[in-house]
Amino acid sequence: MTDLPSPIPPLVPEPEGWPHAPSRFGLEAGDPGPAWVALPAVFEGTDWADSAEYAEQMASALVVRQREFVGGRIDDDLGERAAAQILDVYNRLFDLVEAQYHLLYWPDLRKPPLPVFLGAWKPERDRTSAEVHYAGSFHHLETGGPSSIEERFATDSLGAGLRSLAFVPLNADEPEDPDCLVGVLTYFWRATSRPADVRLVVFTNELGQLYAALPDLDAFARTLVLTGEPAD
Repeated sequence: MTDLPSPIPPLVPEPEGWPHAPSRFGLEAGDPGPAWVALPAVFEGTDWADSAEYAEQMASALVVRQREFVGGRIDDDLGERAAAQILDVYNRLFDLVEAQYHLLYWPDLRKPPLPVFLGAWKPERDRTSAEVHYAGSFHHLETGGPSSIEERFATDSLGAGLRSLAFVPLNADEPEDPDCLVGVLTYFWRATSRPADVRLVVFTNELGQLYAALPDLDAFARTLVLTGEPAD
């Protein structure tokens, strides 16, 4: 997993008093391709007893994928290391950002995966307030000054949205130390066809890896669709 200190401070602060009820609509993505790994939140009724068994079986499948689609050197312990990284996500990062869906973007097992958090909530308050809550919490951190780069990001299904890239210092004594920065990429939409606030969050301290993944992350975000019967 990414080399983050423990305990990890909240990367997406949730202001007190904000209603945070899950939407009655679900979320689906178009076929994202082999680089994406789904992480079940619960295992009751599945083929796996727990996260450890899931991590072991998924790692074996990922090593096969690595051989077929990625190539490169395949170390004998690659499957073991991949299983340990998946389990580390469950143990350290799974509840770090509130979400209903958890994934890894992991095109190459020789590099750390990017954790992806996806959720949909009932719309609350006005759109501007929701944008600040879900995607603009990093405008003015205690370090002072703007701390995020924002631009509009629309999709055919979810409509107009916002993409924000923030740089969060993990060391308060050296807030500009590039070795102690976590890049937090957030997408937010207030959908209208099925009223819901949708947020996708990705973070890592491997900033070069995050930049390289942007095209695939954007493509994945554009495939997101809310499911369920629209409101009358």
